[in-house]
Amino acid sequence: MRDSIQLEGHGTVWLTPPRSLVTVNDIVSEWSGSQGQRAKLARLSAAVVGVCWGVGNQGRCPVYDVNTAEVLAYGGAVLEWLLGRGVVLSSLYTEAQPLFVELWDLMPKAKEVEAATATFPKGGEAGSPSDEDRQGVEP
Repeated sequence: MRDSIQLEGHGTVWLTPPRSLVTVNDIVSEWSGSQGQRAKLARLSAAVVGVCWGVGNQGRCPVYDVNTAEVLAYGGAVLEWLLGRGVVLSSLYTEAQPLFVELWDLMPKAKEVEAATATFPKGGEAGSPSDEDRQGVEP
């Protein structure tokens, strides 16, 4: 993921990948279903910048609540915040669009998941989901 973008009216915005893959999934999922809807695109553009807002930036961007999955509401809050700081909307659209793909690239792919599952314990081994592991321990 790139380390910064330039937002007209604000300047350099330092970026940090979101800590949560759930956050990444929420943003990318909402974006993939909103193509062509300008009102949603403005909010999503703000949301993707918001979840990547680095700690070295001026001002504290609104924080995404991963427990609610309200991406559009969050994007609206960030959009209001950015516009209030003088960010030009067309610049936000332009700079945010590549970030969606960059977030998508952070998601684990099928081959990575398959490789990781090959290391999981098999049935009957310690830590497995076998029936023996589900029995209570007697005092």
